[in-house]
Amino acid sequence: MTEHKKYAVLSMDIEDWYHLDYFSGKETDKTYSMLDGVVNYIELLGKYDIKTTFFTLSEIADSAREIILYVAAQGHEIACHGKDHVRPVLKDVDVFYKEIIEAKDTLSNLIGKEVTGYRAPCYSIDRERYDAVMAAGFKYSSSKIAFNQHPLYRELDLHDFEQQVPGIYSKDGFYEFELSTEPFLGKNIPVSGGGYIRILPWIFMKPMISSYLNNAKLYVLYIHPFELSRREMPRVSGVSFLTDVRARKGLGNVEGKVEQLITMLVSHGFEIVSMNEAMGHLDTTRLVS
Repeated sequence: MTEHKKYAVLSMDIEDWYHLDYFSGKETDKTYSMLDGVVNYIELLGKYDIKTTFFTLSEIADSAREIILYVAAQGHEIACHGKDHVRPVLKDVDVFYKEIIEAKDTLSNLIGKEVTGYRAPCYSIDRERYDAVMAAGFKYSSSKIAFNQHPLYRELDLHDFEQQVPGIYSKDGFYEFELSTEPFLGKNIPVSGGGYIRILPWIFMKPMISSYLNNAKLYVLYIHPFELSRREMPRVSGVSFLTDVRARKGLGNVEGKVEQLITMLVSHGFEIVSMNEAMGHLDTTRLVS
């Protein structure tokens, strides 16, 4: 039997610390930025000659212009994370459609190249708004995660899509790259990054990720600039003690975990690429179940 390639995407969502849903509706100091984490991440990836995808909010295109251009100049892919970090399901469909077209155009004009990918903030998108993403001219999305225990996430119905391999779906030339999860005690546990890798003990997460990689053809990581920032996250008044702990726990330890993850991916035979590169490899002669 032919040995088929396996692909991993170590994506980052370019948003600032105050975009966290933890702080929604709270007074935050938007003049204080933790976007230095973007540059720190690029330096880390550069050690291993890795290129990846950065899903970017268009509302920070002006304030973070130099950072976004630096990302693109280093050979990484810029994709769209929407206009702002308000969950899509909270927006009127027509408003959402208009915003993502504007966001796509803003980012494309900034980097001088068409932005083709989209990721929904908080993976909080339903099929009606997902159809708007496809209609807006994007070529792929990474907005599906099978973890309905999270209060913000939504189960995305893709029943009319073809599953190329576990985690990759397609319809009429449009692709969805699902976030990675692994079953544990009857429930799916995200092994795809973000707060799960940051907060949960590595002694638990490492074997969970390894178990997932043993059988997977696709691995998708998502991570945020604040998780790789060298700056301290500000305190926000009015949030609960638990929320404050969840926002801060594990900061300072993420870089080491990502380095271990890279080693694991290589040892499991994964090629680490951008979303756009992975999409380009999706022909049945190279990537099949």
